[in-house]
Amino acid sequence: MKISALLSDYDGTLAPEDVSLESSSVPREVGESLLRLSASLPIAIVTSKDHDFIRPRTPFARAWACVSGLEIVLSDGRTFATQKKRGRLLEGLEYARRHDAFGLKFELKRSTTKELLAFSMDWRRASTPPSAFIKTTIAELRRMGLTVAHDPAQHYLDVFGARPDKGRAVKELKRLLEVSGKLLFLGDSVADNPAFEEADVGVCVAHGQTLENVKSGFVIRQDELAGFLRSLASAHSLDLRALRRK
Repeated sequence: MKISALLSDYDGTLAPEDVSLESSSVPREVGESLLRLSASLPIAIVTSKDHDFIRPRTPFARAWACVSGLEIVLSDGRTFATQKKRGRLLEGLEYARRHDAFGLKFELKRSTTKELLAFSMDWRRASTPPSAFIKTTIAELRRMGLTVAHDPAQHYLDVFGARPDKGRAVKELKRLLEVSGKLLFLGDSVADNPAFEEADVGVCVAHGQTLENVKSGFVIRQDELAGFLRSLASAHSLDLRALRRK
């Protein structure tokens, strides 16, 4: 199968999840394979991270759908806001900080114009909050009109000022990059399901997480990713027979 564009999630897919925000990066072999691949087809990133974080870490990309698609930025500088901000995001952030008794990490996610688009509450390196606290916080933030994304298998939650949609982001990137052929999407979680469903081929990068509800058609191990990308760059096509079906 001839592939005309590669789109990918970042955390857990191209970069390890079990590192600090500051240490996060694409492993050298994966980055080199993507850089080589970028010479023959467009690569774009669809991520919950914001532009200031993601762009320096992915120099091989031609476009970025940031904050789960709330802002799309092209390498030529064009920027597109895909949703108008709703809800009371600053109030929600203040509420979450005021009720934090667990040393949570707050990651603020901003647009290229520095407008707050979302924030994360992360307890991977803090005391795990009781489930009652998590449920109460989610309910209160949603009452404020905010969108809260939380997978119980993950140790963080994301709060958005407008409704994110990675599937819509994939569709918009395909249009902006003028992709007329088959599109491949790499992801690693249920948060990527809308993108998997929009792509022609979805490949889940497995790193020990549960894959039960992940809607990709195929799966590879994280330690196979660099080789997979090298093969794609060399062949300029994708041999589906070489992939493991999910």
